[in-house]
Amino acid sequence: MGKYQVKVDMLLCQGHGVCADECPEVFEVVDTGTGYPKVKVKQARPSESLRSKVQDAVNFCPNQTIRIIELD
Repeated sequence: MGKYQVKVDMLLCQGHGVCADECPEVFEVVDTGTGYPKVKVKQARPSESLRSKVQDAVNFCPNQTIRIIELD
């Protein structure tokens, strides 16, 4: 388990799926039944080995809805 947590602001997420492309181990796009896909966080506390891929997902999210929260 990593020393960080991944959060997605679901109100701002438009389901573009860039995060799932960058880091499919942590993110996936799901059908919400509303006509708009959303991103699901599969691992809220991913391993350190995935940190660079998670950071890429944060950097490339078109709506900047993903945050990394450092844990103590």
